[in-house]
Amino acid sequence: MTRERTFRLPDLAEQGALALRRQVNDLFELLELSSAWQGMRPEEIAQSVIDLLVSQLRLDVALLRIQGLEGELEQRFPLDLDREALLAASRGTSPDSPAAFELSRPNPLGRTAVRVVEVPPLGEPGMVIVGSWRENFPTPHERHLLRAIANQVALAVQSSREAFAQRRLAEERGRLERMNSALSKLHAVSDGLSRTHTCLQVAEVILSQGLAAMGAHAGSMYLVDETGTELCLVKAVGYPETLLRNYLRIPMDSPLPIAEAFRQRRGVFSAWGDGSSLTEEHGPPRPPPNTDVFASVPLVIGDRCLGGMGFNFPAARRFAEDERAFILAISQQAAQACDRARLLEAERHARLMAEARQQRADLLSEASALFACSLDLGETFSRVAHLLVPRFADWIVLQVTERTASGGDETRTVVVHRDPAKVESARELGLSLLSSTRNEQRTCVTNNSVIAPVMARGRTLGAIVVGSEAVGRYDTESLELVAELGLRAGVALDNVRLYQEAREADRRKDEFLAMLGHELRNPLSPMVTALHLMRMKEGGDFDRERTIIGRQVEHLIRLVDDLLDVSRITRGKIQLKRGRVDLLTVLAKAVEMASPLLEQRAHHLVLPATGEPLFVDGDPARLAQVLANLLNNAAKYTDPGGRIVVTAAAEGEQAVFRVRDNGAGIAPEMLPRVFDMFVQEDRSIDRSQGGLGLGLAIVRSLVELHGGTVLVHSEGLGRGSEFVVRLPLAAPDVSACDAIWSGSPEMSARGEDHAVRLLVVDDNRDAAELLTELLEAKGYVMRVAHDGPAGLEAARAFRPHLALLDVGLPVMDGYELASRLRQEPPLGDIKLVAITGYGQDSDRRRAHAAGFDVHLVKPIDPGQLLHVIRELLGESGERGRVATQSSP
Repeated sequence: MTRERTFRLPDLAEQGALALRRQVNDLFELLELSSAWQGMRPEEIAQSVIDLLVSQLRLDVALLRIQGLEGELEQRFPLDLDREALLAASRGTSPDSPAAFELSRPNPLGRTAVRVVEVPPLGEPGMVIVGSWRENFPTPHERHLLRAIANQVALAVQSSREAFAQRRLAEERGRLERMNSALSKLHAVSDGLSRTHTCLQVAEVILSQGLAAMGAHAGSMYLVDETGTELCLVKAVGYPETLLRNYLRIPMDSPLPIAEAFRQRRGVFSAWGDGSSLTEEHGPPRPPPNTDVFASVPLVIGDRCLGGMGFNFPAARRFAEDERAFILAISQQAAQACDRARLLEAERHARLMAEARQQRADLLSEASALFACSLDLGETFSRVAHLLVPRFADWIVLQVTERTASGGDETRTVVVHRDPAKVESARELGLSLLSSTRNEQRTCVTNNSVIAPVMARGRTLGAIVVGSEAVGRYDTESLELVAELGLRAGVALDNVRLYQEAREADRRKDEFLAMLGHELRNPLSPMVTALHLMRMKEGGDFDRERTIIGRQVEHLIRLVDDLLDVSRITRGKIQLKRGRVDLLTVLAKAVEMASPLLEQRAHHLVLPATGEPLFVDGDPARLAQVLANLLNNAAKYTDPGGRIVVTAAAEGEQAVFRVRDNGAGIAPEMLPRVFDMFVQEDRSIDRSQGGLGLGLAIVRSLVELHGGTVLVHSEGLGRGSEFVVRLPLAAPDVSACDAIWSGSPEMSARGEDHAVRLLVVDDNRDAAELLTELLEAKGYVMRVAHDGPAGLEAARAFRPHLALLDVGLPVMDGYELASRLRQEPPLGDIKLVAITGYGQDSDRRRAHAAGFDVHLVKPIDPGQLLHVIRELLGESGERGRVATQSSP
């Protein structure tokens, strides 16, 4: 039987009124909640909705999901809710058609079965899922309330998202404006830094434009010193001077923030909002008392830290990230500018150093050129001193010790000052410095001068002092320059000494060679005359002996001539008598000169066929000597009966002579040296015929004097050799009749003029007697004297037409005798011939000055002598010219 329940009308009315009031209260609370949601974030709104639903509707589960452009927003109750199971259970439900859902654990009333519904919000994709154990859930009022809440929360979330998007947009706009402002300020600072060239200029830009850009009112910049142990102040602004004096240098291990920033290579930012102040012990130099905020940043470039910067700000603040980034960007710009400034300074310093080194090198080069251009050291040292003053010094004192001609030492002092009135004071100062450092023998620098020894080969020859009126002008490189200058001065002084010694040795050598030639020629002259007389006399059984003696005498004459030729060549005394010469004619003369040796060794000589002449501009006698030496060389080093081939031809603009033999040949290692003096290769025991090793040296020197070249080729020992002489051909437009050499004049033995009187004065009795006998045989009237006074008396009594005077006479030499004879009025027309063993140019000039007409060198060829006598006695011209004659 169903129990019926009876409701009274008043009770129903009261229940309806209560329900209505609750609905109205819920709506008002929902409206108030919407206003409370203003300014809340979407996730805060979602959490508020969940709390409202759970508390107002006594829910067991609640899930809020709203999709948006920023992503999905989700809140749930309880937190351990199995959302996937709830979503699966609520799929397809609505407030009018709930579905069952099992809780994972019972609710406070012990129930596990709940009714769940899904309420979609309007305007936003998403869902609101709620559930309760109540059997009447959701009531009509709850359904309306759920729909209203879903719509309100969707609108609130959308509004919150739009508000926050606008706020973020405003913040981003503000951030971009601040960034643009910071970039503009940073660009202005960078532009200012781009025009800096020194670290001080960098500091000035940072502490003027940079402080304003950061909003700081005081700042400082420090750079690490050369030792890397301290930070040195470059510039600071905004701090008291008395305070800065305590922070000019900051130790690297200091607790100050700027040192900490340098050590850690990161920014150190600090702000005090509690009223604490920045003290000298715990911060960089303290700005005015109301400042309690600072920032210290390092100057980092690559892996190096150059220093640091500190900034102070006028009020307490917290540095935002963009502010820190801006300050660090300023420091990075400053670091790059400092590094560039250091590089520019290093480059400028290196350029200045390079220019200074180049100037010093040029100075040394010019000084070396001066040292090398003259042997007059007094003048050279004076010019070098004027070169240094004023380019390198204000004054200079140079003191050296020279070797005098007598063998002693003489001290020479050169003093130069840019102000001539201060020369003596510079002398006193320089000599005083030299006196104080005389025993040190090393370079040293004083306050304003440099002292260096003048040395050569380990010996101190003097000293040099350079000074300046400016203190500190000279450094180690200046010291090196003066030391090098002292060494070069020493080398120049030593070279002068060596030159003087070499010149003295050369003079003694020349005197020795002249004496040797004289002493060798004195015995040769009578031997040649005796041989000539032996040939003139009829009969006799000594033809073979005379031939041998004649051959050996000629060989000895060639040795003496070669020795004297080398002496002339080494001293540059050879003078060529050039003319247009046919080399084929020269070859004929050379063959004549070499024929004795060629005939002796029975060689087969092949000469070039007669053809067109080969004209060159040269000295015929010297060219004949060249070719004769080459023929003699081939004859000596070719076995008897050998073959020697001579060719001559024009090749281009050169006349080429080749002398080829099938003799002993030349070893490869000897080929580069065959033209050196005194060089001979051992060949056999007959090397005794090889002479002194001077013939080829004379050949090369004479050929080069003619502008030609001489070369030698040989395939080795036993395979012969070939000498090639190349000489420039003469110009084709020269007349063929110009200076064609036709050989020496033919010797005449005629003596028609028996009335001619000749005087012979010679202390060598053998030579005088044989020469007298020879000339008497030619029909001349002869007188003989053996010293100068006797010769003078004989000339006064005999009145000769011509006198043959030996130069090296006892008591009165031949030069004095000639002068005395010229002073005798009755002998004014006498012809004088000098006969001597001295054949140098100085001897010929002296003979000319003494009054000789002809200068003949012993041994004298009889034919040449007769020719000279005929020429002198057959001419009536003046005696002023001395003919130069040479023995063959």
